[in-house]
Amino acid sequence: MEFHKILIAIDSNPSAERVALSGLQLAKQFNSEIALISIINPEGIPDEDSPTTRELEDMMEHNLNRSQLNVIEKVFIGFPIKSFVEKGIPYKVILETADKWGADIIVMGTHGRKGLPHLLLGSVAEDVIRHSKKTLIVIPVSN
Repeated sequence: MEFHKILIAIDSNPSAERVALSGLQLAKQFNSEIALISIINPEGIPDEDSPTTRELEDMMEHNLNRSQLNVIEKVFIGFPIKSFVEKGIPYKVILETADKWGADIIVMGTHGRKGLPHLLLGSVAEDVIRHSKKTLIVIPVSN
């Protein structure tokens, strides 16, 4: 099996570097293209179309762009990277972007929450695993 395009899903947590490094190692092994994706999750943001809501979304986008830039500077020195910061339900956006970009594999992390926190917060990795038709690598991480 060959992986020509690798989509690496990261967030703004410190563990993003570990996930990115795993994706980079795979990309070097297969001489693959890499894209990073980070998601602005609209859940928890008021549905109102108010200046405050737009400011919050802009701030989240800025933070994710900055996080991606930090990861690119630390992990992907000299390696060409495509970058996506999208808004939506995280697992759906990851899968849609993987399809549109033509990714062969998705690399992402999981925090491994269990019990009540898992039930309350859900798991993006778990949702991607359930719905993806693409090869996945899930990296266990903790903050």
